Amino acid sequence: MVANRTSLEAQIAGRLLPLARMWRKLADEALEGQGLSAATAWVLTHLGRIGPDVRLTDLAEATEIAAPSLVRLLDQLVEQGLVTRTLDDHDRRSKKLALTDRARPIVAASERSLAALRRRILGDIDEDTLAITAAVLDRMSAAAIVASAK
Repeated sequence: MVANRTSLEAQIAGRLLPLARMWRKLADEALEGQGLSAATAWVLTHLGRIGPDVRLTDLAEATEIAAPSLVRLLDQLVEQGLVTRTLDDHDRRSKKLALTDRARPIVAASERSLAALRRRILGDIDEDTLAITAAVLDRMSAAAIVASAK
């Protein structure tokens, strides 16, 4: 039984990184039409969901992207006219982030593209299996957070 568990753990661990890379490649391809990458779409989607006047630290926490990497992505999005940065009236050291009007239809289109990708990849998997998989991934994420804090 131990050998079987060890083998299963190795199989799962060995599949995570290749699957994540493949998912990101497919997401990048799905988002080409909107001129976005998976990373920039992730940022825009979260910014749209959180709402206007978001601080960098809050967006970094929501997206789980380190602040220096997030700043680089935001620089691209500001340059493309999809995000604005304004001074925070309450803290002059901080800036508030918001989607531009130009970004909103792009975010909506990217959400549709990513939903289609999810249906394409996950559509043949029954709902019970999806629920179990989501629960297992949540537990793995929580365990990884604990392990990384040590």
